[in-house]
Amino acid sequence: MQERMPVLREERPRIRSSRKLIFFLVLLFITLLAVLFFRSSLSKVAQIDIQGNSALSAEEIGQAAGIENGDNFFGFRSAAVEARLRKLPAIEKATVRKKFPGSLTLIVEEYPRVAFQIRPDGQKEMLLANGLAIPVKDNGIVVDKPILSGWEEGSEWKLKLCQTLRLISDKTLAEISEIKPSPTYTYEDKIKMYTRSQFEVYTTVTYLQDKIQYLSEMIEQMSDKSVDSGVFELLEANTHIPFEQYYGTADSSKNADGKKGNAPAGSKKAN
Repeated sequence: MQERMPVLREERPRIRSSRKLIFFLVLLFITLLAVLFFRSSLSKVAQIDIQGNSALSAEEIGQAAGIENGDNFFGFRSAAVEARLRKLPAIEKATVRKKFPGSLTLIVEEYPRVAFQIRPDGQKEMLLANGLAIPVKDNGIVVDKPILSGWEEGSEWKLKLCQTLRLISDKTLAEISEIKPSPTYTYEDKIKMYTRSQFEVYTTVTYLQDKIQYLSEMIEQMSDKSVDSGVFELLEANTHIPFEQYYGTADSSKNADGKKGNAPAGSKKAN
């Protein structure tokens, strides 16, 4: 008789038990590392950098963001912080960038500054493209944009003017020193502008964007003719009129200081 060879059986239960033990040990190790990590400084916000602000202070932006040093780096979504920043009236766009470990950058894009205004108490304010007025805290700030005067608070045309000024180049705006409302029966949005080269300009808020591009060329043409003052009408047609002809008197082109270019506040040409 032939002897039967013994059959070797695999010890599967023991192998499965070992695998389960290894799995739980690894899971325990990962959990322990996670607990230690989230309790360490590596998981905290250590640095907040704010960029792009000029009208708003870093403190105002930081408060709106709602994030402080020491907060959980993974405890908030960038999109949620961006949404909070965009609620600030002065901010048009906001981007939040997170860089591990602990670095947070808040990049804001404010509505551009397009003009200034002086309040009755003498407080200087900057006007943004959305019409928002922000007190100027830096007394050394350069007034490189027109000053709006004589406008009523909440004026619809003032808002549209701010929106239009955004579309005009900084170089062109730098030539304009002041803009006043000068409505007539024909043009309810008519405005009067003073240039730094001693000319006055009449146009409308509606025409402004298209007509302002001719201003520099017209000033140069007058300079070539040795004419350094007068009134430009940028309405249906673009014309230059001497002060004495426009206002009907040779002295009306001078202000209280005897300087040309600023006619009496009540002077208007009938339309």
